[in-house]
Amino acid sequence: MSLFTCIVEGRLTASPQTGHTRDGREYVQFPIVHRDRYRDHSGKWVDTRAMFFEVMCWGDLAARARNLTRGDQVLVEAGQLLPYLNDSDMPSLKVQVRNLSVSMRFTDAHAGPAVKARCGDIVTTPDGEQYVAHLYPEVTTDPQLLHR
Repeated sequence: MSLFTCIVEGRLTASPQTGHTRDGREYVQFPIVHRDRYRDHSGKWVDTRAMFFEVMCWGDLAARARNLTRGDQVLVEAGQLLPYLNDSDMPSLKVQVRNLSVSMRFTDAHAGPAVKARCGDIVTTPDGEQYVAHLYPEVTTDPQLLHR
């Protein structure tokens, strides 16, 4: 049971970086920025100060988080918040992630490289079946499958 829950929505400011601890555990880390905005009494949008977080994922979650790209909007459920001083001696927070999801509040879901099919492209599956690219399930991420 958790007595603490913190969820941060933010946009990746860089692509995830993969690393390994000395004992071989894989991790993925990436920075996100959270910007909040509101309408003032005159109806104009006002942006609040940006907050930056360094996000760390471990294990299976790290393997999936590797597919995120710079600019993706994510929801991060913090398992632990660790304060530290960054390279500029500014206070920062490192977030150990309990759960991570792609946010669809402002745009369609996206996690990983998308290959856009051109009109008329044919996809040949590993089993040799051929489909028109726009009918092929999900997103074709293997450019070797696409051909004219």
